[in-house]
Parts: sequence; C-alpha cells; structure tokens
Amino acid sequence: MNQEIILNRTNQIKEKHTYKNNSNIVDKKNNENIITALGKSKYFCVGIVDIVNSTKTVARLQPNEIPKYYEIFLNNMAKTVICHQGEILKIMGDSLLFYFPDNCYPDNKLGFVNAIECGFSIMEMHEKLNQILERHTLPQIDFRISFDYGNVTIMKTRNGLMDLVGPTINTCSKINNLASINNIVIGRDLYKKIKYFQQYRLKKDGEFSIDLKQRYPVFTISRTIR
Repeated sequence: MNQEIILNRTNQIKEKHTYKNNSNIVDKKNNENIITALGKSKYFCVGIVDIVNSTKTVARLQPNEIPKYYEIFLNNMAKTVICHQGEILKIMGDSLLFYFPDNCYPDNKLGFVNAIECGFSIMEMHEKLNQILERHTLPQIDFRISFDYGNVTIMKTRNGLMDLVGPTINTCSKINNLASINNIVIGRDLYKKIKYFQQYRLKKDGEFSIDLKQRYPVFTISRTIR
C-alpha cells in the first residue's frame, strides 16, 4: 500500500480518537455542577452594613478617588467584624456581608453577643471613619446595619469560592433599609434568640412584607442603661 495513503489513514484514526476523547471531556465537564451545596444547611447570624446614598456620593468623585473611598470603608468594617469573631463573606455593591460561625450552635449565647456587639462597634466607629476620610479629602460616610438569624446553605464554586444563600441573607438585605442612619435593626428570628438578654433593649420598629399575607417584624436595639 502506498506509504502516503497509510499515513493519511493513520492521521484520520488519530483525529477521530482525539475528537472522541475531547468530546468525552466536554460532556463530563458539562455534566458536572459548577456550583454545589456543601453538606446540610446551617443556622448563622448574618449581618450587612450598607453605605447610605453611595451612588450620588461616588458620582461626584474622581475616578482615582473611588477605590480609596471604598477601601477605607470596607477595611474598617471588616476589621471590626473580625475582632468580634465574625467572618467576611463578600462585598455586595456598596455593602459588606458577614456572618458569625459560632451561631451554628443555637444555645451559644456568646456567639449572639459577639454579633450584636459587632453592630455597636460599627456604630461607634462612625466618627473615626469620617475622620480618616477627611484626612484623604474624601466625602463623609453614613451607613445602615442589619442583622438576622436563620437557615443558610453553604455553596462552593468549581474554583473554590464560597458563598451563603438562603432566605436569611435575602431578609437581612431587605430590612437594612428600615434602619435609621448609622443605627441597627434586627429581624424577628434574631429577636427571638436575644429577647431575654438583659443587656439589650429591643423595640419593634416596623415590619417587612415578605408577601401579601406575611409580615416580618423588625426591631431596633440599644444597650440597657444601668
């Protein structure tokens, strides 16, 4: 048989085999989940601190000022969260989302105290934060803080990134707008866990509409004066 014909047939076989193998790889990847749930759902206390009117503020900044503005805010918030045994989950636009792993044990009073005290520490650093911004000739920042407690699912992407999903995250985000500026609100499910803590005073301060039939109470929190 002509050597050229043999080579052509050999190449055709190799190409067919390679295509088949590549097809299997593609099919295998397509059948794999890009995002998967890690184990069973857990109960955590989650918190969000969100800048007030950031869109208008940032629109007036120079492009080189915007990163510094967010960097100062996010780093000061993150350091405060970590100091109270919290974990940073992610940045959501102009908000920082965090959670407290100790709350997966519902009877761990210290875990809930850490979360609430984190909120108070964020409130108390408002003036210091604005002093830092002033030194960099950047606009002042106001924010709102919200917390809630409930069921979340830990998700992991193929490249190893972690996230939390579930109604608790959504509710915490929604009730944030009900907080007065530079203050804290908490949802009903967290209220149930801390309502007997003598160091805090809780006051119902509105409701969040889950749907047409369900209303979700929201509470403001302050320290008890002794």
